[in-house]
Amino acid sequence: MSSVVYVGPTFDIRRVVVGPLETNAYLLVDHETRASLIIDAGDDATAIRSLAADTDVQAVMATHGHADHHGAIPELTEALDVAFLLHHADEQIAGKTPDWYLDEGELTIGATSGRVVHTPGHTRGSLCLVLEGVVLTGDTLFPGGPGATRFSYSSFDDIIRSIRADLFTLPADTVVLPGHGAPTTIGSELPHLDEWIERGW
Repeated sequence: MSSVVYVGPTFDIRRVVVGPLETNAYLLVDHETRASLIIDAGDDATAIRSLAADTDVQAVMATHGHADHHGAIPELTEALDVAFLLHHADEQIAGKTPDWYLDEGELTIGATSGRVVHTPGHTRGSLCLVLEGVVLTGDTLFPGGPGATRFSYSSFDDIIRSIRADLFTLPADTVVLPGHGAPTTIGSELPHLDEWIERGW
């Protein structure tokens, strides 16, 4: 099932839930040009292509290197003739070499500009995409806490630093679109930071 989950001033964001881990695959669509960006194509390339059928896909971005966030990317990049974007620190765990390395800075799709933020913790190369009124957090922030840090390359201290410095400085009404599950807001999660630190996950 797919739907528009956020409408911004120059863009909208669509979602389709894919794969056995129910990953949220998102499509950022610029209103003016119909240019689009696929984010976290974890599985089901057919469903994702259907989601993007009325748009001009520019690239496919993975927020981090776990397979449930990039499993459909080889099929999509070949079918759509577009680039795969990933932070260099996650290339090894992804087992895929991106066409472009993605790091902090501006990312423009059509007439819409966003800001890529490096938020290590879940993985060393985890990224979030900040747009007007909304942030796509991958597996860095969920309703109820940070993403898992049980892996050898993960760090609970790092993910807390990332959330505190790069996400909890956003306006309270900023909508959070996570890599799995339902949306939340920065204001809903911020009061619970000390609880997360105390519980250690």
